[in-house]
Amino acid sequence: MVISSPAAAEVLAGGLSYMLHVVYISMPDTVARLDTSRERWVLYLDSDSPPEDLCWAMLDVLSVLVHGRCATVYARPVTYLRLVPD
Repeated sequence: MVISSPAAAEVLAGGLSYMLHVVYISMPDTVARLDTSRERWVLYLDSDSPPEDLCWAMLDVLSVLVHGRCATVYARPVTYLRLVPD
């Protein structure tokens, strides 16, 4: 499975859905937004973004889940991953 395939994005989103709530919505100029202000975190994914961008954003979210909120410091330096603090 290639990281840019729609199947890869579905597998990542499916795995993440066990740990947080995944919601697809239209978000102009944003690929993903992680909201940690609720008891169960919510990952908003842009429904119009290409699968490759979604995969990279979800891999960054996995890093946050593994390493904690401080991992957002090490996320790829783009404006598309935003952490909404609680």
